[in-house]
Amino acid sequence: MPTLYVTEPNATVRFSGGSLHVTAAHENGNKESAPRLLLKVEPHRLESMALVGRVHVTVDALHGCLENGIGVVWFAWNGRLLGRMVPEMARCGDLRLMQYRMMENPNMTLSLARSVIGAKCANAFSILRGIQSNQPGLEDLGSALRELNIQRERIVACQDQESLLGHEGSAAGHYFAVLGHGFRGEIGFSKRVRRPPPDPANALLSFGYVLLGSRLAGYLEARGLDPSLGFFHAPRSGRASLSLDLLEEFRHAVVDRFVMRVCNLRMIQPRMFEPDPEQEGGVRLTREGLKAFFYAWGEYLERPMRDVEGENLSPLALMRRQVNRLAMFLRGEAPYQPFLIKD
Repeated sequence: MPTLYVTEPNATVRFSGGSLHVTAAHENGNKESAPRLLLKVEPHRLESMALVGRVHVTVDALHGCLENGIGVVWFAWNGRLLGRMVPEMARCGDLRLMQYRMMENPNMTLSLARSVIGAKCANAFSILRGIQSNQPGLEDLGSALRELNIQRERIVACQDQESLLGHEGSAAGHYFAVLGHGFRGEIGFSKRVRRPPPDPANALLSFGYVLLGSRLAGYLEARGLDPSLGFFHAPRSGRASLSLDLLEEFRHAVVDRFVMRVCNLRMIQPRMFEPDPEQEGGVRLTREGLKAFFYAWGEYLERPMRDVEGENLSPLALMRRQVNRLAMFLRGEAPYQPFLIKD
């Protein structure tokens, strides 16, 4: 259980007897009776804690998390990231100086961006080829695969960030135009719409991207890097640009495959969604849906997946590896090697 997800409305997280306790009022509404214990977990078992919706956390619990190196993340009920609390960061001033110098070197940032976006395109190709293996003969899938190959060649040859952004957008357009072939259950997918996500598939994709990006930001901070300064995504107030950069390698390989899996296996069903009162025209997971999502998500992030280097690592371990590779690249110790899934 690397992450504890708390979704029970009005639940309280306390620290008692060296453990984190999640409690909630009795369902009969009797305020005089002692709260019921939902979960008890020892801090050494956790890497982070995610609080979704109206969840309370005591000062003692926050102190316990900080003392045990546990990051805390707050999400709105619709999956919007509200903020993060992180333990004391690694004291790697020299590494941050190298990161800042990279930001001033356009050749260095372009080279790194080409590598990451090229990997994103290659992973998109692998996802579509996997779908094609189960549904041979679909002309639009074959056309999208050819276009992704073309865009990847253009990405490798890009000479400026603006062109790279254009080719990345084109590749994403071709990919999402046919991704619906991978959805075989009651929940389908027609096109990518983000703000707000108008249907279950888009809501799941957006939520998964936010969760994975937040985890990457935590790994970057723990390694001593500044998540706000990226090499592909421009710095913007309130945006963890560097975590979004590394997220590009994992969007299709982890989140998209997870969303197709839970939809096709009917682990997530249409009844688990409701209109989002915070975003007109958007949908969000219900309480039942959140519980089902986090149960499947936590299990999925621990499952080994094979990359082209032949390693069998979980998505969490792969993300930590990529953060370490970025640090080695900044120190001049090794070229940056992106994450590529094995077909």
